[in-house]
Formats: sequence, structure tokens, C-alpha cells
Amino acid sequence: MSNFTGTFKHAVDRKGRFSVPTQVVGGLAAFADGGFVVAPGPDGCLDAYPRDEWARRVRALRSLPAGRAGRYYKRVTVGEARECKIDAHNRILVPPEILARAGITNAVLIVGQLDHLELWQPKAYEAYLVAQTTTIEDVIEDIDSKLNAPRRDESER
Repeated sequence: MSNFTGTFKHAVDRKGRFSVPTQVVGGLAAFADGGFVVAPGPDGCLDAYPRDEWARRVRALRSLPAGRAGRYYKRVTVGEARECKIDAHNRILVPPEILARAGITNAVLIVGQLDHLELWQPKAYEAYLVAQTTTIEDVIEDIDSKLNAPRRDESER
């Protein structure tokens, strides 16, 4: 299982390549095969899943209902997803049309999300953070209470 933490800013060249931080390469699971699948993500970013995590996600996507929302979600995420390999210089090439979807041109902000990465246009990420209506303290308290709540299987022992 891959494990990605941290935030990194890197330049994007005119071909759509940018350096992948050593910490990110080190966080890739051995069976991720040195590559990512990049797809549209929430809030204006792109999601970059290691191949092994993408395979898990595809299994889950196959179970989505065949209704309008499921079809639309799959069309946008799967239909626009692209496989991107890390080269010998630890760079990844993301097709320009995919980068353009998130407004990424000359710089990218890479944000670790444990099982995947988010790719942001740096100013868009700043704007996203500023636009939040709740404080990080409230979010931490809410999430921590959920993380620290006894799990059903533990409480039944």
C-alpha cells in the first residue's frame, strides 16, 4: 500500500513534466509499477493514484449504480484518466489537456493524501483554503473524535 504525506511545489515544463519528490517516489508501493493514473479530482484538483490504488478504485467504481450520477462520475473520472509513468529522472509527464483541466501551467502543488496525491494549481489551492468556512481546529476535533471512537468489532469483544 502506498503512503503519501507532505506538500511540494514544483515547476512544470512546457511538455507537462514535473519532478516527483523523493519522498513521493519512496512512498510508492513496490507493486505500483512506478506509475500513476491521473484523473479529475474534487474541488478543482487532479487526483494521481498509484496503479495498485487505481486498480482498487476501479473495482469500487464497477459497483456504482448504473443511474445518471454513476454514469456521469465514471465518464468524467475514468473517461479522462491517463496513465503516467515516472521516468529515470523522477519526472512524471501528465498530458497538457489533463493539466489544463486543473489550470496547471508552469507550477504544480503536490499534496499527499495517504493513498493518492492531489495535483493543484498553487493559487487555486490557496483560494480553496481561504474559502473554507470552518476552522481547521473544528475539522481536526471532528475527525479525531471519529478516528478515536471505538470500532464496532473492538467494542464487541
